[in-house]
Amino acid sequence: MAEQKRGKFPGGFRFNIEDRVLLLSVVLIILVIFFGAIEDRFLTGSSIRSMAFQCPEIGLMGLGMAIAMMIDGINLSINDTANLSALIAGLSIVKLAPFFAGHEFLSIVIVFLVAIATGAACGALNGLLAGYIGAPPILATLATLTLYRGISVVITGGKTLTGFPKELSIIGHQVVMGIPIPFVIFLIVGILMYFVLEYTTFGFKVRMSGTNPTAAKFSGIDNRSIAMKVYILSGILGAIAGIIVMSRTNSVAYEYGTRTYILLTLLISVLGGTSPGFGNVVGVILATFILQVLSTGFHMLLLGVRGSSFFKDFSWGVLFIAILIIDHFMRREKSI
Repeated sequence: MAEQKRGKFPGGFRFNIEDRVLLLSVVLIILVIFFGAIEDRFLTGSSIRSMAFQCPEIGLMGLGMAIAMMIDGINLSINDTANLSALIAGLSIVKLAPFFAGHEFLSIVIVFLVAIATGAACGALNGLLAGYIGAPPILATLATLTLYRGISVVITGGKTLTGFPKELSIIGHQVVMGIPIPFVIFLIVGILMYFVLEYTTFGFKVRMSGTNPTAAKFSGIDNRSIAMKVYILSGILGAIAGIIVMSRTNSVAYEYGTRTYILLTLLISVLGGTSPGFGNVVGVILATFILQVLSTGFHMLLLGVRGSSFFKDFSWGVLFIAILIIDHFMRREKSI
């Protein structure tokens, strides 16, 4: 695998992927201490559990966005893939409910399989457009975003789908050894993604394809096939996030997260250090925690204040712009 590039800063300081993880860890600790000091409810058990229940859905979508960005792509449709996957799975379980009487836990398995299959199909269409047809990824996934959202609206008539078996809520509301199940799923997926990207041939090809697709092609790597696999994996990650949302809210809505989740997944990816050919799963996970801490902290501080939601969105936008500027100067230092 290609050696990681390092950027030299004044005073001899060098920035690399590991430094990014260290920096994010320090930022996370500072934010936790800050909000914990000024808000008594922030570090309570209920608050921590609430954050652990909420962050997995956006973290999984962030991982899906990050792997697409590693091949110099993007997946703007990941949120709508999550919603459509959960919708198709929810409809399937509602229609098949009479056949699962007395075997409700089997219905959970069916929900997961249907959702993952739907997410994989959505990802395959993205891979076909961006990988084989050669459409610009931003336009291809913007088109499929509109398509998937439109399908969801047509199927539901714009209404929220409810009435799922109560066993399905186990995923979104129960804990294992005191740890919320969604958080356990997020960590397991994160670990698997880490080993896939760091220790497999597929991970090597993803990085090579993102770093220099021409060189990757001449070295025998099929960039189109890699793009297809990456977008399918991204779609599956979105589908898992959709199932967690459906279980946590006991409902499916075509518009869930459509206002902010794309911005958040992009912010998580960039903040985590993802760029064409480079990416770190640990950084993406830490970035997810940082955004969740910011969201919960500001929510507690500004509870009851008019315009608090606007301020939270504003802070995310400012953070996104700041990270883009910082990354620009880091790349410029690396080229010196």
